[in-house]
Amino acid sequence: MKVHTPSAGSGMGLRERRKTEKLDAIKRAARHLFETHGFHMTRMSEVARVADVGFGTVAAYASDKAGLAVMLFVDDLAQLPPLFVAPIKPDRPLLDQLMDDFSISFRFWASKPELSRIVLPLMNPSGNPHVQMILERRALMRQCLIEWIDRAKELRRMKTDFSSEQAAELLFSLYIHSVHEWFSAEVTDPALGLDRLRYLLEMPMQRFEK
Repeated sequence: MKVHTPSAGSGMGLRERRKTEKLDAIKRAARHLFETHGFHMTRMSEVARVADVGFGTVAAYASDKAGLAVMLFVDDLAQLPPLFVAPIKPDRPLLDQLMDDFSISFRFWASKPELSRIVLPLMNPSGNPHVQMILERRALMRQCLIEWIDRAKELRRMKTDFSSEQAAELLFSLYIHSVHEWFSAEVTDPALGLDRLRYLLEMPMQRFEK
């Protein structure tokens, strides 16, 4: 007797499956057009045409192109590894270990320069659920950084006469500043931005480390 094996999407109803398929088609179309024609040269109507859906269907998921860009970023962000969770190595400078994690996130933004310049200014609380997801990831990144500092204190790699929360906020703010500064300069080599970030982190880390 033939045994039926459920497909990956068999748990969905037909309507939900079709919505998922349309959304996937919209994302593929937007990514293709952004990469081949550029963000500014892409029109929402062209995304609808390539995705083979109505313009209203695209607008239902994103009211403008910036919304589409943020939606794609959320998908890509989900593929990044968690940061500041690796064990602290006793034989490496803390600044080097800090840069290891910040570099992953920095290079992610730098790998999509045109779209990043669109998405970064949108990073304020808003009604856009995709922007909110990015902000939530930032909050998680800051919390993991606080816990990383706490672990460094426990291992006696850092002094204890300062607030872990304030230190994490300072270090994270310098990271965000470096990302914005790098994009504003419109340079192409992310190593230049990372060198700048390292320069900014050196002084506070000298204060924090034992």
